[in-house]
Amino acid sequence: MPTTTLSPPASSARERSAPEVIFAEDLCKGCELCITICPTKILKLDTTRVNSRGYHPAIVYNLMECSGCASCAKICPDSVITVRR
Repeated sequence: MPTTTLSPPASSARERSAPEVIFAEDLCKGCELCITICPTKILKLDTTRVNSRGYHPAIVYNLMECSGCASCAKICPDSVITVRR
């Protein structure tokens, strides 16, 4: 099952490290609940492609702004999002 793992670029110890956000893209049904709940508004649907179920999957487009709150993972009805700090 394809997944997308986004990790922050290497940074110095003084810079804030962004969490790792993992989407099981083939399970995403594009409901946009994660997009709605995200306090930093860094999620969107990837309208350039569709997953194996025929939906546009959600993606993180600005990982360095992610606070690691995991609200997206908590609200996802299909448990397709994992946030690691």
